[in-house]
Amino acid sequence: MMVGFLRPSWRHSLSLLAVIATAACAGNDSPTSPSRLAAEVDSSAVASGSLSTSAKPRTGTAGTAFVEVEPGVFGFAAGTFNGEPVRVVGLTNDILGDNHEPGICHPGVDMSLGFPTSCVVFGDGPGQFTRTRPGNTAFTTCVCTVAGIGNPGDRFILRISYPPATPPKYPFGFTKFSFQDGTGALRGLRGQGTLDFAADPAVSFSYHFVAN
Repeated sequence: MMVGFLRPSWRHSLSLLAVIATAACAGNDSPTSPSRLAAEVDSSAVASGSLSTSAKPRTGTAGTAFVEVEPGVFGFAAGTFNGEPVRVVGLTNDILGDNHEPGICHPGVDMSLGFPTSCVVFGDGPGQFTRTRPGNTAFTTCVCTVAGIGNPGDRFILRISYPPATPPKYPFGFTKFSFQDGTGALRGLRGQGTLDFAADPAVSFSYHFVAN
């Protein structure tokens, strides 16, 4: 993922150590290489000629916007969404907006990556992030546009799968995700992608729209 709002030294550190960071769109069940959406078209939509947007998969990339939570400490901001605490992960490039992941950002600074972070690494310690609903699959809400498509307030759910326990143990390996339950102009959004913190850009995905 491209890392926004970081000084060059922080960007370099995250490039080297990012595979041990928690994913912005994190979730369990990792592929060993980036997954790509098969070029499948909703057959009923094709038969009826009702596809309003191209059903052919398109590709995109995105990055996370790390923020300076406090002087010299970068990570993700704590917030509230739909009445519950979340960490707010800013996304840039082809996915643009804020992704909201339910959980608690603990006060303090986490040094487990070798440099100070806040609300990045999973855990219950100072500066770490405790998910509200632990398990193999996470659901986060992204108030975002995709490749410029979407209006203010449009959103979709990211269904996220985390790398398996062994091997390699999370947070190593790839995280994968899929789009679902889009609203407004993003209704009918389908697709999937992968997150690899060691890459730049770290998020790669393919997407298309089906008729509703």
